[in-house]
Amino acid sequence: MPDHWPFGLALAAVAALPPLLVAQGNVDRGGFIVCLGADTLAVERYSRSATTLESEIILRVPAARRVTYTAALDSRGVVRSFSLAMDPLAPGPLAPKPSRGTLWFRGDTADVSLTLGDSTRTIKVAARPGSMPLAGFSHALVEQAILQARRTGRDSVEFDWVGVGASKAYPAYVTRRRDGAVVVGFFDAPALATVDDEGRMLTLDGRATTAKVEVQRVSAPDLDHFARSFVAAETAWGPVGQLSPRDTVRAEIGSAHLMVDYGRPFKRGRVIFGGVVPWDRVWRTGANAATQLVTDVALTVGGRTIPAGRYGLWSIPTPRGATLILNRKTGLWGTEYDAGQDVARLDLTRESLPEPVDQFTIAIEPADGGGVFRLSWDATSYQVPFTIARPR
Repeated sequence: MPDHWPFGLALAAVAALPPLLVAQGNVDRGGFIVCLGADTLAVERYSRSATTLESEIILRVPAARRVTYTAALDSRGVVRSFSLAMDPLAPGPLAPKPSRGTLWFRGDTADVSLTLGDSTRTIKVAARPGSMPLAGFSHALVEQAILQARRTGRDSVEFDWVGVGASKAYPAYVTRRRDGAVVVGFFDAPALATVDDEGRMLTLDGRATTAKVEVQRVSAPDLDHFARSFVAAETAWGPVGQLSPRDTVRAEIGSAHLMVDYGRPFKRGRVIFGGVVPWDRVWRTGANAATQLVTDVALTVGGRTIPAGRYGLWSIPTPRGATLILNRKTGLWGTEYDAGQDVARLDLTRESLPEPVDQFTIAIEPADGGGVFRLSWDATSYQVPFTIARPR
């Protein structure tokens, strides 16, 4: 099933030029390949002059699309306005609607306008001077943020990301490390970029962010090649859809009705536990919005009584086992964990699987006298038994 482009093949599909930006007169030209594990998600080609940044991106998710944008730069090289167009590559009943958007930065405010089909929405968003547009998978904009920060002469610069159509700005930062690498903030998570002597981005490691992408500079990506490939894959197998689709597992165990709602990421050729999911750190136990558990009766888990109710479900995997965390807060994004709201922390046992599981799976399985909560992904399963708590 040819539904992905391995990173090596993606790089083979670019022109055989040196992997740095190509300077032509006063215009710099270059591109980026964006990968999630073994899958190529986006390919970008851009040009930057003293007054303008222009880019074209071929996206594969959630459907094959072409994105073009123009950013106008002021005399300091700071973005003052931004216009974007997004169009499906494979028109049809399932194709996303064309969209258009603009941003105007005015002091501490951004005027944001988004047109989707026949509907246009315009709002004002509070955004600090020097804020940056945010467009899906555009790393020319990430490089622009690095270059803007470099021109200030400071080692650390704070700014805001403003998405086209977003209702609020997201605080971010660019910090230069002593080893010359640059840390860029994305929604409270760091991405690590390597840069050349001029501050131009060579690679970006976003595995610690919610996007989990890895990015490499290329000189002249063949966008038409990728557009044809993405459309062919979509025609054969359908749109990719969400990278980590939402799913719900429901079970009846004795008198209990249980439900878990969670995002289900794929392996995509990556090392999962100890890699994508770091050891000894709180994990959202899925992707995107935080996972939640609902039970209509009290449960006994690991010697603890868990009252009926709705809980956020978090975990801390380790090489030996894992800790399952039930938290009072629900309806959160998956990075908004608050340890002060924990209800219980429960020990999970670890088991190696004979066959790897490609997509993260939560199961609720019946067992003698109760059931088992099981988390499975790649070659590892974590589980804990439970019973129905007896009324006192």
